[in-house]
Amino acid sequence: MKRGREIAILIVAVVVGYVLAVVLAPGVVAPSPTPEPGERTVSGSSTTTTVDASLPATTTPRAEVYLVWSTGGLTDDLVRGLERQFDELSVVRGDAAELDAEEGWMIPLDAVAIDPTAHRFFDRDGSLTSLRPGAVALSEASAQFRGLALGDELIVEGVAYEVTAITPDDVVGAAEVIFDRSDPDAPVATNRYALVSTDLARNEFEDVVRGMYDGPAPLRIRSRGESPWLRHGDAVLPQVFIKSALGEFAYSNLTGSEFSQDPAFVEGSIVTAEVPILGKIQCHETVVEMLAGAMGQLADEGLAHLVDPAGFAGCWNPRYIRPTTGTSSGISRHAWGAAVDLNAASNPVGSAGTQDARLVEVMLEWGFTWGGDWLVPDPMHFEYGLAP
Repeated sequence: MKRGREIAILIVAVVVGYVLAVVLAPGVVAPSPTPEPGERTVSGSSTTTTVDASLPATTTPRAEVYLVWSTGGLTDDLVRGLERQFDELSVVRGDAAELDAEEGWMIPLDAVAIDPTAHRFFDRDGSLTSLRPGAVALSEASAQFRGLALGDELIVEGVAYEVTAITPDDVVGAAEVIFDRSDPDAPVATNRYALVSTDLARNEFEDVVRGMYDGPAPLRIRSRGESPWLRHGDAVLPQVFIKSALGEFAYSNLTGSEFSQDPAFVEGSIVTAEVPILGKIQCHETVVEMLAGAMGQLADEGLAHLVDPAGFAGCWNPRYIRPTTGTSSGISRHAWGAAVDLNAASNPVGSAGTQDARLVEVMLEWGFTWGGDWLVPDPMHFEYGLAP
């Protein structure tokens, strides 16, 4: 009997020791089918594990993805420097393109062009591998907005393209149409932004990139989580979401930065209305309601003095974005009647401005974004910014 008890005790000890070794061994985690409150689930390529969200992560850091862009586009020197320094790099072109409509009319498109091979590090579902000259991809939001599917045709600036891919919005910055960079007919030429995958920490990456940049325009660097969209103009909604919320229009007779706008859009969407503090304005009907709510709140809270009616510089204005440097990157949100300029005289483009923080806070509460936070500040400017 004594011998039997000794053997049983030895077996129990071996089993307990094995279990402890497995649980405590680096890189091996015991499965937990249901996370408890305060925990989060982390999924990898072959394992799923539950960790306490209140504790610091102990796993090996994954490569981070960074955005690099500047107003007017990236300089050639910066692109060459990034290509020398980083293996996992996608330089994305971006320009305003035009979808063919009725004769003499075009529909503005937010277009980009990528190298599918270079972009493979960011193409998590591999959908862009089908991209080639003569073909285009659509973001999911763009495909849904247009009601298009794989195999459909899109005619852009007189050239017919087959839709060969529909890709997640965040993979392409929610661009409306994505071309292959090698396509000689692609109407996209400006190197707008770069995506870089690297193990460098945020501050190290910024030091490296800013050390190789000597361009005339400000440079913005962002990582995932710092910006809603990893693309140029990262502080505002991509154009496809503006269209989804406020509608789409055709235009013609471009003269300078201004153009003639589809009368059907103007008649159906642009309204003239009385708004507290500002008086009579012309805006998109949706934006009028938002603006009236914000101005009414300021008046109710005794803050009407924060807005000078004489400093209101307009809302609806069918035109392109007026570039501060380089080339324009698309249609102004004023063309949708989706932007307003307040206290314009004391808040010029490029300045820190004098907007009161209470005014900014109220406008944000009513669904506007503020130009004072842009790479080139435009503190008079507030525009529709409700996320989809």
